[in-house]
Amino acid sequence: MNYLQNLDSIYICLVLLSMFIIGHLIVQRKNDLKLTLQFRLIFYGVLMFILLFSLPSTPSLASFGYPDNNEDIQNSKKLLHLLQDYNKALVKTTEVLHWMIFITVFWFVSVVSTIIKHFKLQKSLE
Repeated sequence: MNYLQNLDSIYICLVLLSMFIIGHLIVQRKNDLKLTLQFRLIFYGVLMFILLFSLPSTPSLASFGYPDNNEDIQNSKKLLHLLQDYNKALVKTTEVLHWMIFITVFWFVSVVSTIIKHFKLQKSLE
């Protein structure tokens, strides 16, 4: 799982954004509400899968060194290493949850705006 941590997130974002734009352009040619919503739901599922897949690579979900006894806490080097590991785990977990919430809100607004736009077009045609 180290290859996921070493991969720059800007490249992942660029690949996913280009996939979404290409798929969106293909789906928009059909001009079908059901197909558009299905595409957005599938893309949302893919994004959530990727984020959930990156979550187990965080050290918070694995046992990475709980102190066994009092002497482990009293040793300043071991305590510093333990606190740094906890900090890295918290930062990575917070980052993944932040992106999950952002993508969910963006997806929800996108779906609602598509439905509203579709019904406005239907009403204007009548």
